[in-house]
Amino acid sequence: MPQLTKAVIDRNPNKETAYLIWDDIIKGFGCRIHPSKKTFMYMYRSPATRKSSYITIGVYGSITVDEARTQAKRFAHSVQIEKIDPRDIKKLQDREREVEAQQSITFEEFLTIFLEKYPKEASWKPSTFKVNSYVLKNRILPFFGKKPMVGIDRKDILEFKDLIYRSNIKNNKYIVLLSTIFKQAALWGYRPRNSNPCEEISKDIDGKMERFLSIEELERLEKTLIAKEIKALASPYTINAFRLLMYTGCRRGEIMSLKWEEVDFADRCLRLNDSKTGKRTIPLNESAIKVLQNIQKQVDNPYVCCGTKSGTHLSDLQSTWQSIRKQAGIPDVRIHDLRHSFASFMIKSGLSIFEVSKLLGHSSINTTMRYAHLADRELVNITNKGGKLFEANNKYSAR
Repeated sequence: MPQLTKAVIDRNPNKETAYLIWDDIIKGFGCRIHPSKKTFMYMYRSPATRKSSYITIGVYGSITVDEARTQAKRFAHSVQIEKIDPRDIKKLQDREREVEAQQSITFEEFLTIFLEKYPKEASWKPSTFKVNSYVLKNRILPFFGKKPMVGIDRKDILEFKDLIYRSNIKNNKYIVLLSTIFKQAALWGYRPRNSNPCEEISKDIDGKMERFLSIEELERLEKTLIAKEIKALASPYTINAFRLLMYTGCRRGEIMSLKWEEVDFADRCLRLNDSKTGKRTIPLNESAIKVLQNIQKQVDNPYVCCGTKSGTHLSDLQSTWQSIRKQAGIPDVRIHDLRHSFASFMIKSGLSIFEVSKLLGHSSINTTMRYAHLADRELVNITNKGGKLFEANNKYSAR
């Protein structure tokens, strides 16, 4: 059989039964003539198993004879010189093409994949999915949209952070979500490993620490709540929701959707059937117990903090909170800062970081470590108090 050329292949017609024609230059290089197509192939003896095998190079017309010959030479070299099975090379090439295709995806395309896959893996609750989807699609996507995933770097993240800061949006969720997206992109092969551009970028948008209420601010807030309640300027359920947030350290959603069946007065605790971290038990202090005892139950409404419609719970606290915090002289305090303040008061009362973590229902102690500086400060105070006990007998003390 002569050397395979275009003319030779064209002279061999398609028949009802497939047959082979071989090249007389490269051993094993041939063309299979099918009834409807002609396919280049390379036949060889596997270096590993010594069994005869073949690998398809491509369809005539999609690749030329010269291109097929070049690939056949590479396969022959891998078998005879490198002792590598061409199938292993092809698998590697296919994987490289797959990775290349994955890493050419845009942020917009990856976001669709992310929202279909990650919420199930992370067990996002419907409410979490709703909030995060809105932020991703309406706040983050417009900025990154058509940018290739592999092309987004630290500079892009900093520009986005600056943009939302200038837009007067103080929300750490944006950077946290972005970091999660790029972490998953690397895990799923859409970016190189360990290439999260959000690494070492502060998640705190405005550069401030969490806001903690002082004792004086807490007293002003309590007086404001009483004044609002006496003058009937707000729903008593809304007023008591704020009190429960202050005295329990619960998340806003946990209090707003709290049911009477989850309140255990006998054991002085809340037994939440469903929270951000699943079922959890929250011990109640005396202040929280008194608030719950003073809340009026509604017939045919299972919720503690009732909404305006029959059988519903509170759905909005923000509008009332804007008025309350202004009147109390704490205009920069967010509702979530009541939870931070609860944690700070617990630490100042002597509880450890671990104990506070359990009270707040954090899934990881790392989340509670934001309060570590408060715990360290209290340790210094305790040390100073202890030092005074033996200061008088210390020969090195000042005279």
